[in-house]
Amino acid sequence: MKKCLLVAVLMIGTLNLNAQQYALFNTRTLFDAFENPAQKVFTLDSSRKFASNLLLPYIDLSGLNKGSSDEALRNLINKGYSNHRLGPFDKDFEKTMYENNNIYLLSFRIFKNHKFHKEMGFSWQVRSETQINYAENKSLGIFENFGKWLTIPRVNVFNNNGKLQSYHQFSFSYRENYNKNWALGAKISLLSGIGYTEFYANNSSVNINPNTNTMHLVMDGTYRANYSNENKVKIADLMPFKNPGMSISLGTIYTTKNGFHLMANLKDLGFIWWGKKSYEGHFNINETLNDVTGDNAALIMRKNMQKIETNFAENKKFVSKTTTKADVSISKTFGAYKPTLILAKNVFDDFGEAALVNTLTSGNFSISAVPAYTLQKQFKIGAQAMYQTPNFEFFLGSNDLIESYYASKEIIKNQETQLTGYHRGSVYLGIAFKMGYVVEHPMNMSWMPGVGDNKDQKSFFGKMFGIFKKKPKN
Repeated sequence: MKKCLLVAVLMIGTLNLNAQQYALFNTRTLFDAFENPAQKVFTLDSSRKFASNLLLPYIDLSGLNKGSSDEALRNLINKGYSNHRLGPFDKDFEKTMYENNNIYLLSFRIFKNHKFHKEMGFSWQVRSETQINYAENKSLGIFENFGKWLTIPRVNVFNNNGKLQSYHQFSFSYRENYNKNWALGAKISLLSGIGYTEFYANNSSVNINPNTNTMHLVMDGTYRANYSNENKVKIADLMPFKNPGMSISLGTIYTTKNGFHLMANLKDLGFIWWGKKSYEGHFNINETLNDVTGDNAALIMRKNMQKIETNFAENKKFVSKTTTKADVSISKTFGAYKPTLILAKNVFDDFGEAALVNTLTSGNFSISAVPAYTLQKQFKIGAQAMYQTPNFEFFLGSNDLIESYYASKEIIKNQETQLTGYHRGSVYLGIAFKMGYVVEHPMNMSWMPGVGDNKDQKSFFGKMFGIFKKKPKN
């Protein structure tokens, strides 16, 4: 499948998906338990033994267009160039785009034992991760009206650096109460890579002469991908068990005597090994392109960018790391109101976020308002509505409520996006059920799985940490 690497980098950079659904923290939903490994799902004397989404995926759809680049990107797709002036061309507008999409296709969880409230689960996720750094005005300026370009070289015009990665994740999770206050959990995953592209341009410059319709292009950097631009994407390429990998998530919860609920997690620390069909190489382009006009600039650039793979890359295996997150939260319930403060940070890059979840509950219904602020100086307001019983849950929410409203309004009315500020859209939803016998407390039980089967039942984490304890002297 032929692609223009430059356009792909720019377009994928307009996506900004965030799988951290903060309003679901500490809700004891099935999603919460798989994302935060120490969290429990089942309630004694109320819940049934098995929990699942029954092949009804948790869906998270989001998108972002930044400021005045909207019209230029639309024209770039539809016409191959843009007539829209983005502002002073020599002014640098560095942008960083993040994407972290997470869809659970299947999740299944089992209540094992009441003594330590042991739970274990299995899940199948499809994930994608993106980080793009690009100079907004300079990169899109190449598709401006050709006659407006001067003969002055544009330095570092295509220094757009970033990577895109998607993969399957098959996980086993386990949690238990270590004691009355502490709970521990872990999630171990087998990964299978779907797609990977990495593009780092170290130096670049363009010198255009509108009188002779020539363009002198200089660019060098590195490129890695697990597919060829000449290959056609097949359904078989999306299937799992292609490029192996592993990851682990660890979590802990501490509940104080006065009701504060503290949680900490390290999520998705892992790697993927991309196989022998992958490409890697260092490219160095220094060419003069002829017969370049405003109408065919994008096409000529596309053909030239394909040389990065055909002329410079070679088949080579490589290893990539997954996007690893760390987060901490603290919450406390005050009657019908529960506030939760969450601090989250990517371990291997500079993306971070702070969110305050404000939840009001009435019976089985709850609504949440979630103002959040990122280290990239983005402010957004999320909202969520949930209906939850001990054996059923349904939630619907958005991480960008106001922006999603205006974006959907423009789509419905077929309006051009207004060229002001950020333009985002986000919606997520999920549903889960519990089935089987009720997990009764021993004092109230008629029958309960795991009770009486093994009177010497011990804590798994207790046995593991026991190696650090001093043995009694004889």
